[in-house]
Amino acid sequence: MYACIHSSDAANASATQDALLALAVEFSPEVEQTCSDTVVFSIAPLRSMLGSWQQIASEIARRGYARKLKAHLGIAGNVDTAILLARKCEGTLLAMPGEEASKLADIALERLFAHDLEIDNSVLETLHQWGLETCGDLAGLPESALTERLGMAGVYLRQIALGVRQRALRVRAPEVSYEEQMELGHPLEQLEPLLFLFGRALGDLCARLRSQSQAARLLDLRLALDGAREYGCRLEFPVALDESRSLLKLLQLHLERHPPGAAVVRFRLRMETTEPRRVQGGLFLPPTPEPDKLQVTLARIAGLVGKENVGSPELLYTYRPDAFRLTAPDLRSFPPEADDPRRHLLRLSLRLFRPALRANVHIANQAPTRVCAAGVNGTVVERSGPWESSGEWWASSEWHHQEWDVALDDGALYRIAREVPADVWVVVGVYD
Repeated sequence: MYACIHSSDAANASATQDALLALAVEFSPEVEQTCSDTVVFSIAPLRSMLGSWQQIASEIARRGYARKLKAHLGIAGNVDTAILLARKCEGTLLAMPGEEASKLADIALERLFAHDLEIDNSVLETLHQWGLETCGDLAGLPESALTERLGMAGVYLRQIALGVRQRALRVRAPEVSYEEQMELGHPLEQLEPLLFLFGRALGDLCARLRSQSQAARLLDLRLALDGAREYGCRLEFPVALDESRSLLKLLQLHLERHPPGAAVVRFRLRMETTEPRRVQGGLFLPPTPEPDKLQVTLARIAGLVGKENVGSPELLYTYRPDAFRLTAPDLRSFPPEADDPRRHLLRLSLRLFRPALRANVHIANQAPTRVCAAGVNGTVVERSGPWESSGEWWASSEWHHQEWDVALDDGALYRIAREVPADVWVVVGVYD
């Protein structure tokens, strides 16, 4: 059995909402806040403590009167019927099992559609065109005929009008805080004891994450220092994590590279959450490293070579040759691309030298005739070019190149270029 309390005091909506919720919590820990003026809760466990349903209704009404609530009470065997009865009656209305349809029969269909239904109001117009005005009129129609004309929406409405639809309470999940802070008994200068405290806090936070089916996409650390300004850092993860060991290791590597510089007297850890990573591995795909372990490995490498030298290359929006920057690696899995017939065409590929090879180039009639560089030495037997390119004249990255494709007498085909401002020749790459 369920009890629904509906307030008729629209003048004090905010205070009434808090009072309704407080009254419902006195009788049950699981309460559905249907809207600002309506709450529903289960009263089945109260039978052994308070007696009959009538006695339970009397106790709820007594405590509501003590709180000076202007409200109505509906009690029925399912949630939807209890809500409709509370919104219909003045005072208290109890529907025992088997009495639901008769208690709901005289309720207007408009109230049925105001009952938190995700159904188009055009269905209500259709029912009125059929001459139906009350729940009793709708309940009297055969279910098969309603299904043929209105689909599942008709069956859904008829079940509510009959008072037979069963559903669970929509209990709002409690708000979970993903923040931990600690005041230290004495300042800590060493990183090891501080990491021990971080590990305990991260363990509690990750347990909360998993209980709510969440993962951390960002970890924010704030340290109050002894005699110095606050230290802060934000670690963003390419793939959301929920394992405290990986989070602690990433935090340790960051603090080793960027130490606070003073003793710590207080810290605060806060997480921003997102949906966890869910991946269906393929049977015929090579195994890949775990994302959390890969992030720790990349953090270790960044500590050795610098953060700016680790990441995934991203092409820049420019015509400058070989222009790219390193960004945080995207560890998400991507579906395999569809096969492109152009991939099966036989084409030359240019293998770039990084860095390009400085070269001595002999010129005759404004064309290269011989190329000498590290590992490259020969006479030009055939050439094509030049192709001139330039850009970014407004910035320090300005370039101006003259490029040639040359075939040497050793049988290899190379791309060479002249950097015009500096009058320097380089071997850009070799064609395979």
